Amino acid sequence: MKLLLFADLHLDTRFPSAGPVRRKALRDTLERIVDLAQESEVDAVLCAGDLYEQDRCAPSTASFLRSVFDCPVPVFLAPGDDDRYGPRSVYQQVDWTPNVHVFSSEELSPVELADGVTLWGAAHVGPGPARDVLDGFAVTRGGVNLALCHGFPPCDVAITGLDHAFLGHVHTPEHAARYTFPGNPDPLTPGETGERGAVLCTVNEDGSVSREVVDVSASRDLDWLDHEKAFPLPDFDSVAAERTVRGQFVRDVLADPSLETTVRGRVLATGLRALEGR
Repeated sequence: MKLLLFADLHLDTRFPSAGPVRRKALRDTLERIVDLAQESEVDAVLCAGDLYEQDRCAPSTASFLRSVFDCPVPVFLAPGDDDRYGPRSVYQQVDWTPNVHVFSSEELSPVELADGVTLWGAAHVGPGPARDVLDGFAVTRGGVNLALCHGFPPCDVAITGLDHAFLGHVHTPEHAARYTFPGNPDPLTPGETGERGAVLCTVNEDGSVSREVVDVSASRDLDWLDHEKAFPLPDFDSVAAERTVRGQFVRDVLADPSLETTVRGRVLATGLRALEGR
């Protein structure tokens, strides 16, 4: 069985600069993840929480997520502490297509992925810090048992009876024998480097998991991103609100539907430096 795992995308997060372009890049990254799932012919896509940020969720996020997950591949979503499941959450607002399953209980609940393979998933349902969802859990089924949830590294997955846990919350990738933290697939801060992305996971008959990391980051295509510290850009949201030449420039560039993410970032970066003080 082949699964595609990701976590901690943090759609709608706030950036200190270039906010709209960076947030658009996060959406592009999710589209790349879904495209990769179909190209790789995986059996399911797994998201281990913090898909978006509840407190900053844009009005268009719900329709975007419904559209991007409307695909031939089963999708399993385990809400985290930043995208917790609740009455105001996108998870409850969206009329999901039949291929999407959202875990909605604090307790791990089972879904059969295939004959003899069970996926146990759980959700954060209220405000508060991430927790160890696996604490005190014990498998009650035979076959291969996998978990999908958002929380801290478990002390010992084996004692739960699980073969492997797919986890979110920790942004630094960690591939252990019994659990996987994919890390955030698209850099959120300049210091986030190293091998990160979506993780193609092959689940073997004995429950062991082999992994391949695939770079899906759209932000990495923004060549000015690496120089953000040396050449800090203003928050595009703030600049767009200005009644200035550069404010009008930013509004025009952001409104141009013909510009790809990479091109839009370059145009804004170059133009704002040329229009400094205007």
